Amino acid sequence: MASIDSFNVNGTTADIQDAIARKRSDDAYKDAEYARQVDTDTYAGRNLASVFAGEMGSYASPWHWLRARVRAGNFAGIRIRDYLTLTRTNGNNVTYLVGAIDPYYNCGGGAKGHHIVMVPSAPIAVEGEWAVNGSYLPWNTTNTNQGTADEKHPYLCSNLHKWEIEAYLPTLPQNVRDNIMVQNVLLEERYSASGALTASTNWSWVDLGQIWSPSEMEMYGSCVWGTPGWSVGFDCQFEIFRQTKDRINGQRVIRWLRSVSGSSAAYVCYCHANGSAHFYSASYDWIRPLPCFLIG
Repeated sequence: MASIDSFNVNGTTADIQDAIARKRSDDAYKDAEYARQVDTDTYAGRNLASVFAGEMGSYASPWHWLRARVRAGNFAGIRIRDYLTLTRTNGNNVTYLVGAIDPYYNCGGGAKGHHIVMVPSAPIAVEGEWAVNGSYLPWNTTNTNQGTADEKHPYLCSNLHKWEIEAYLPTLPQNVRDNIMVQNVLLEERYSASGALTASTNWSWVDLGQIWSPSEMEMYGSCVWGTPGWSVGFDCQFEIFRQTKDRINGQRVIRWLRSVSGSSAAYVCYCHANGSAHFYSASYDWIRPLPCFLIG
């Protein structure tokens, strides 16, 4: 059916459609529908490269556009679960979802600027010499969750973080790496020259680098198997993990966390394939990584 928005009488045009009011009505309807999907946790996300195609035209890549938006504190139209897809240097595509918006703004060892947390839609299948059992990765190659005299933070000297920085990060396209913000957190320490510890005993501000795994707090919103206090002093739950089903996003694959167990000298926290909080041996080799990063 034709849409008539004006008519002409004796050379005089009269509007019969209020374009501004219609746009406001359409926007209100879209906002209400989005709110309904958020409330029911049914929002599937949109490809930002398609939604903002016109706006991205003057930027080198969608990732440059996103960083420019973020640094300006302009998150208009960007929603949790919206996504961008990248192609790694090995040819594999990875879809990254908006997991949280400004969760640590103005916080940290130094005031953190505006940022967006990007979370892969599924755990990453590990390739090459790092892979065990075909496509999995042990948190540590030996069954320990301890730090060392030189590096007291267990996560920073783990096999998991070594893979993230040495193997995974270099496979991301340059237009992604150019726009990643280094993550600075209050990270648990666990080391004693007198022997292995079963709980963390301190924390300190450190840089995780450009790629990192979520903590137990960021996944569940509370300390479950970690060390109360030392493992949860800074982090908060990412909105994308708000409900149990959100933690696995339809992918029933176990994923490592960066937190270590608060009751063992060898166990590490992970998110089970069924969405529940668990811990197991650091050398267990049937778990995949979930490498996240910040745009900002």
